[in-house]
Amino acid sequence: MAIPATADSGTMRLVSVLVLSALFAGAKTKTSDYYKLPSIERIGKNLYQSATAIVETRACLHQPVDDEDALLKYLGPEQYEIVWEDRSTCEVQRVALGDNLPI
Repeated sequence: MAIPATADSGTMRLVSVLVLSALFAGAKTKTSDYYKLPSIERIGKNLYQSATAIVETRACLHQPVDDEDALLKYLGPEQYEIVWEDRSTCEVQRVALGDNLPI
């Protein structure tokens, strides 16, 4: 009867990486989960407007720079967040999409 060899730390690290890779392999982000917000600017407290949408956020302090683009990321039913160029995020409360924006 053979006694299995004891795993060293390098082997355990490799096994951990392989397990995590297998778990996250099915959790890929699709491009359809993002909506582009070109030239977004802050128009009020927790209120942002881009060329294609008006977004109300919750406690967002981000100040967009000139002609900054952002992404609106879909997280689930009625759950979104803004992803800024510096990769920071803001929780979204409401979104209004359309060609003719009131503001």
